[in-house]
Amino acid sequence: MMTHIRILAEHAWTKYGVRSVVHPHAGGYIEFEDEIKKLMQDIPHEIAGLCLDTGHLYYSKMDPVQWLRDCANRLDYIHFKDINLDKYQQVMTECIRFFDACGKGVMCPIGQGIIDYKSINRLLKEIDYHGYVTVEQERDPRNCDRSLPDASQSLAYLKSIGY
Repeated sequence: MMTHIRILAEHAWTKYGVRSVVHPHAGGYIEFEDEIKKLMQDIPHEIAGLCLDTGHLYYSKMDPVQWLRDCANRLDYIHFKDINLDKYQQVMTECIRFFDACGKGVMCPIGQGIIDYKSINRLLKEIDYHGYVTVEQERDPRNCDRSLPDASQSLAYLKSIGY
């Protein structure tokens, strides 16, 4: 898989001028700490950047603040999500797929969950991060009527703490 990532990233750059980023994702083939470390060992930052996702990191039992700090020199992109701790603890006992957990509401608007966005804000300033951040809300697509209010609430919370 690492060989394929390298080939695709090099092709995207040389043929199209597009820089690739790899996004470790809960429920994906690169999700856990050992898999991300293997990716960083095998794929230099010059070949492909890293897109870390606060929600996926926490969901896969990693500390988002620590991982953003440790990977600061490899970050090209960040996704912001938050996790409802009660629902997270529940779905961790159920042995269900990630998107089924999303359907049960494990992801919540930013500021209502467990992830420490004040510390992340301080860290991003400390590491002088100037890349992109996408605010996301993963959910069951059949339950999308709350998307706009949840996104608005997340943005309002982030603004209220200095983003």
